[in-house]
Amino acid sequence: MKKTERLFRIIDRLRGHSVAVTAAQLAAEFAVSERTIYRDMKSLEDQAIPVEGEAGVGYMLGAGFDAPPMSFDRDELDALVIGLRFVGREADPILQGAALSALEKIRAVSTADFTPEDTALYAPNFGHHEHLHMMSVMRLAIRHATVMDLEYEALSGETTTRTVKPLALIFFPNAHLLASWCELRRDYRNFRIDRIISARDTGNNFVREKRALLRGYKTQVDAETRKHKG
Repeated sequence: MKKTERLFRIIDRLRGHSVAVTAAQLAAEFAVSERTIYRDMKSLEDQAIPVEGEAGVGYMLGAGFDAPPMSFDRDELDALVIGLRFVGREADPILQGAALSALEKIRAVSTADFTPEDTALYAPNFGHHEHLHMMSVMRLAIRHATVMDLEYEALSGETTTRTVKPLALIFFPNAHLLASWCELRRDYRNFRIDRIISARDTGNNFVREKRALLRGYKTQVDAETRKHKG
């Protein structure tokens, strides 16, 4: 997480609590050291954010402080609500929880003439996706550019073990795909997530290759799209 994002999230965390939050609590929540939290608080003070701190007690925001509101028009709010509802249906449990939290924040700051319930746009869940729990592992592997070992069942019923460099998650109405560079095939492959039996993050990173691989994947997809259109 970049420092700027962490500072905004610290403000949001302090704003949501009427009691002091300790540096140790913030350090644990954001997976950084307490020394980093002390530096973050100094940065907030330098930006005239009224952070009040007391040794042995913790930090609070000064009375009356609020971050500048973010303004959305009605179409933008509709887009946010339907997008979050789709994520709440199709994504992994962690993102489902994040989508619910985001909807609650929209509800909390909604004006009197709009709430999420006013949006007649829904993403109903007609089935239970057993594979969604694995998507958290895949999403983090994509974020951190780490190699994964997959146990995969092909349409033929054959089970193989694949070492892949995960690049993207793709959501189609009836299927979720993991786009990857497959070491076995030495080529790009899309794996249906509902056919992945197990997924393990090896911890080995491919950060230096990630951009080039993703660029190559997009080039291949664009070429195939033009071919089908032609």
